[in-house]
Amino acid sequence: MELIQKHLKHLFIKHVLYSSKRNISKYVDPDKTSKAIRQCFLNYFINDHSHDFVRSSPVIPLHDASVPFVNAGMNQFKGVFLGTHTCQYKTVANSQKCVRVGGKHNDLNIIGLDGYHHTFFEMLGNWSFGKYFKEEAIQLAWVLLTEHFKIPKEVLYVTYFGGDSSLGIASDLETKHFWRKLGVAEDRILPFGSKDNFWEMGRAGPCGYCTEIHIDRLGPGNRAKFVNKGLQDLTELWNIVFIQFNRNSDGRIERLPEEHVDTGMGLERLTAVLQGTLSNYDTDLFSSIFKGIEKICKDTPKYSGKFGESDWDQLDTNYRILADHARMVTVCLADGVIPDQNQKLKKIMRKVFYLSENVFKKDSGLLKELSNYVVESLGGAYPELERNIRQIHDIILYEEDAYKLVRSNSAKEWKKILDQQPKLNDLDILEMPGLPTAYKELSLALKNKISPELSLKLYDTYGLDADTILKLSQVLNCQFNVQDFQNELDKVKAKSRQSSAIKDNKIVDKMVKEKVSVTDDSYKYHYQKTNGSYIFFPLKAKLLKVISHNAFVGNLVPNVNAALVFDKTNFYSSAGGQISDCGVIKFGNNVFQVTSTDNVNGYIFHNGVLESDSAECVPLKSEGLMEIHRDVRLDCMKNHTATHLVNFLLKQLKIVTCQKSSKVTPNYLNFDVGIFNDKLTIEELENIEKKINLLIEEQVEVLTYEVDGYSLHEIANLICIPGEVYPSSEVRVIEIKDANDFLSREPCCGTHVLNVSDIEDFCFIGFQSLGRATASLHAVTGDRAKLAKLNGEEMLSKVSEWESSMKDYVNNLEVFEEGVSNIKESLKYSMDGDDILPISVKHKCLQKLNSMNTEIKRMRDEFIETEMKKALEKINEENTDKKFIVHYLKCSKNMENIPLHKATKVCRNLPVLVISYSDNVVKARCCVPKDMKSPNFDAEKWLENTVTSIFRSAPSKAKDQDTSLVCNMKGKKVDSDKWDMLLKKSIEAAKHYAEQHLKQQ
Repeated sequence: MELIQKHLKHLFIKHVLYSSKRNISKYVDPDKTSKAIRQCFLNYFINDHSHDFVRSSPVIPLHDASVPFVNAGMNQFKGVFLGTHTCQYKTVANSQKCVRVGGKHNDLNIIGLDGYHHTFFEMLGNWSFGKYFKEEAIQLAWVLLTEHFKIPKEVLYVTYFGGDSSLGIASDLETKHFWRKLGVAEDRILPFGSKDNFWEMGRAGPCGYCTEIHIDRLGPGNRAKFVNKGLQDLTELWNIVFIQFNRNSDGRIERLPEEHVDTGMGLERLTAVLQGTLSNYDTDLFSSIFKGIEKICKDTPKYSGKFGESDWDQLDTNYRILADHARMVTVCLADGVIPDQNQKLKKIMRKVFYLSENVFKKDSGLLKELSNYVVESLGGAYPELERNIRQIHDIILYEEDAYKLVRSNSAKEWKKILDQQPKLNDLDILEMPGLPTAYKELSLALKNKISPELSLKLYDTYGLDADTILKLSQVLNCQFNVQDFQNELDKVKAKSRQSSAIKDNKIVDKMVKEKVSVTDDSYKYHYQKTNGSYIFFPLKAKLLKVISHNAFVGNLVPNVNAALVFDKTNFYSSAGGQISDCGVIKFGNNVFQVTSTDNVNGYIFHNGVLESDSAECVPLKSEGLMEIHRDVRLDCMKNHTATHLVNFLLKQLKIVTCQKSSKVTPNYLNFDVGIFNDKLTIEELENIEKKINLLIEEQVEVLTYEVDGYSLHEIANLICIPGEVYPSSEVRVIEIKDANDFLSREPCCGTHVLNVSDIEDFCFIGFQSLGRATASLHAVTGDRAKLAKLNGEEMLSKVSEWESSMKDYVNNLEVFEEGVSNIKESLKYSMDGDDILPISVKHKCLQKLNSMNTEIKRMRDEFIETEMKKALEKINEENTDKKFIVHYLKCSKNMENIPLHKATKVCRNLPVLVISYSDNVVKARCCVPKDMKSPNFDAEKWLENTVTSIFRSAPSKAKDQDTSLVCNMKGKKVDSDKWDMLLKKSIEAAKHYAEQHLKQQ
C-alpha cells in the first residue's frame, strides 16, 4: 500500500511547507488522511510484526491517582513497568487518547499560540514487555518512517543518551551503534543528557535511556546544532524509551530483571509531516472542525492560519483554541468525565462558551454542534464517541445553561470589583464563578501572606487555581508560596485516601518494618445459601497485634477499647460505600465485641472491646473465632445489590447520569446521582421501584467474577465511577442480567446477595434535590420495605380521614390547621427510624395536605372578606361625610398568622384600621388612601397615636410600602383577662382620632 505521494521528498527540498496551509482540504489521496496514517501505523505493528492491539484506555486513569488525566501512551501499562502487573501480551501497539491540562505536562495556557500544542492529542505507540529491545525497536521505527511513510532520511536526526556523571551512568553507545548499523550518518546521531534522553517515571521507580527521532521540516541540509532547541520547524517526531533500570528511593540505579520498550509518536505531528504542513492545525484533524465553525458562524471571517503579530485580532488563535478544546471536551465527555467532578474540564468548557458568545457570536449550541464534527473525525478509531453521543450532547447543553446562569448572577458583582481593581481584568469570572466571593474573603482575611490553609480553601471552596491565587496576591500586595499551597493540597489528598480510625501512621509503619503480614480478608466473600438461608462461616484467626491508646500492647485487656490485627479475617471493612461489619471474636470464654473495622494499607483493624467479668487477658498469638453479625451483613448485601439496580435503571431512564456517592447500611441505602437532563420525578422513581420488584419476582441471578484491572476498559457496558481508582488486579465485577434488556455490570468490592429475589422487597423512602443536577435517593429492602409500605397504607388512610372531616372544623379552623401541621411533621422521619414511608406515599400525602392548607387559606380569606364587607356595609349605611373603618376581626381568634392585608384590601377607598387577636397576640394594620392623608393624619400617625400606644407596641413598616399610607403594628403578647378592656379602649381612641383629624381636612 502506497502511503505517501511520490513527490513528498520534492516538497521538503523545495521548502513549500510554509505555504501549504490551505491545501489540506483538497486532498484526494486517501493514503494521506489522518485516519489512513493511524491505521497504517497499527497495521504495520499488528499485521506485519505480530503485535497485539490493546484499545485506548479512557482519558481518566482507572488505576492511578497520581495524574488527573492519561497524559501519555504508557499510562495504562504503568503497572507492568512497576512490576505490579503482568501484561497478557508481550508486544502491543495502539493509539492512546491523551489529555494534557495540568501537572508536569500543562499545555493549556499556550494552546492556539503555536501550531503544535494541544490539550487533547493521540499518541501512537508500540511496546515490548520483555520480548524485543533496542535494536529491533530502533529498526521497527526507522523502517516505518523511511520506507512505509517514505519520509526522506536526509531530513531526520536521531539522539541518544550521552551519559551523566551525577547519575553514575555512562553513554548509551549501544543505541548509537544500532543507529549507525542502520546507515544513519554520524553527524545525524547526536548525544544529549538526562533532560532529553533519560526517561524516568518518577523520583523513584523504573527508568531508562531513550532515543528520539527528530525531523527538520525545512528539508535537507545539516542543522544538527539546532536539535532540541525548541524550533517549530525542527521537532521531535518519535520517542523510543528503553526501560532497563530502577531508581531506588536513595537515588541508586539498578538493573531491572526484565527490559521493556515504550514508544510514543504524536499522530497530530506525524499527520502534519505527511500532509506537508508546519502546523498540526492545518491537517484534516482540524480542518473539518474549522469548516464546521465557518458553516455555523457565517458572520465570522474564515480561518486563515495566521500566527503571532499577523493574527492581530487573535481570530485565528481563537479558531485554534475552539477547535482544540472541542476535541478535548468531546473525548472527555465520551469517556465519562463529569465537569462537576473535574474543574479543569469545567473551566475549559466555560472558556469555549465564552469564545462562542464573544468571538464567534453564537449565544448557544456551537460546542454541541462541533462535537458532531469531532465524533465524525475520531469515532472510527474510538467507537465510544459514537456510542456516547447523547451523553456528550446532554452534558454540553447542561453546562452551557449553567454557564449562562453563573454569568448573569456573578457578572455585576465582579464588575464592581474590577472598577476598584482593574489589574484583575484578565481573570475570567465566567471560568471561575467563585472569584467575587473569594476576593472578598481574601481581602478581609489578609495580613501580609496567604497561608497554605487559606489558599487551600480558595482552591477547594471557590475553584481558584494556583495561578489565579497568585494573581490575587500580587494585586493585594501579599505573599503567596505556590509550593506551600501544593504541599498542603498533597496532604489533604493523602488524608482523604485514608479510611482508618488509626490516627498515627507510625502504627502501620512499625508493622511494615516488623514485616507483619497484611491481613488476608478474602474470607469476607466466603458465604453461601443453603435451603433458602445464608450461611456466613466462622473463621479461626491468629491475633498478631493489639493497639490501645494508639500504641502496641502485649496483651488484650478486658473492658478497654482496642484495635486488633489478625493474620486473616472474614469481617468486611468499609469500602465501596458499604459500612463495615460488626460481630464478635471469641477467645475461649472471652468475647471481643467488634463495633467496626478499618483497612489501612492492607492491615484490618478490628475496633471494639473485650467484654469480661474477670481480669484475664488475651495474649498475642492467641486464636480467636470470628463471627460476623449475620443480619447486619445480609441487610447490607440486600441494600448494596439494590444500589446497583438503582444505578443501572437511572442510567437507562435518564441516559446521562453519574454516580456521585453511595452509602450502604443495614437499614437503608443512599445514592446520590448527577442527572444531566430533565430532573427526576416521583413518577419515574415509582417506575424504577416497580422494575426492581419485577426483577425480584423473576429471581434474577447475581454473578460475581474477577477480572484483570487493566482490562476493565475493554469490558462492554461496564459502569465505572468517574475519577474512581480501581485495583490493577483481581477486580470484582458484579453482573445482574435478565432475559430482556437489563444488564447491570459494575466493578465493586462490596458484598452482594446471590440472587435478586433475596432482596425480597424494594421501596424508595427519600428523595431530595441537591443543587441543580444532583438527586439524593434513599431506599430500603426486605422487611424495612414491607414496613414502609404498611406505614404508607396507614398514613394515606389517616390523611384521607382528616381530609373528609374538614367540614366539621368550619368554625374552628385553627384546630384543623394544627392537625394538618402535625401530620406534616410526622412526614419528616429519619431514614433509620420505624416510621419510614414510601416516597410516593409521602408525596401524595403532602399534595393532599397542601391542598387542605390551600382550602383553609381560602376559607379563612372568605371569613375575613365576609366580616369586612359587613363592616363596610354598616359604614355606608351611616349618613356621614367622614367615613372610615375601625374594626376588630372577630374571626381572628380562630386563626393563626392572620393575614391582615386581606382585610384592609376590601376597603381600598376608605381609611381603615383593623385589629386581630390570636393565640394571645394582638396585631394591627392601618391603611389611608393617598388623597385622604394630611400633615396631621396618615396611617403611621393614626396607628402610633392610638392602638400602638395603648398596647405598648411599636409601628412596623410594611414591605415595600410608604408608612404614611400603610403601617403595621408589631405583634404584642396580651393576657386574655386584660384583652377586652384594652381592645375597647384602643377602638375608641382610634375612632376619636380619625373623627378629629378627618374633620380638619
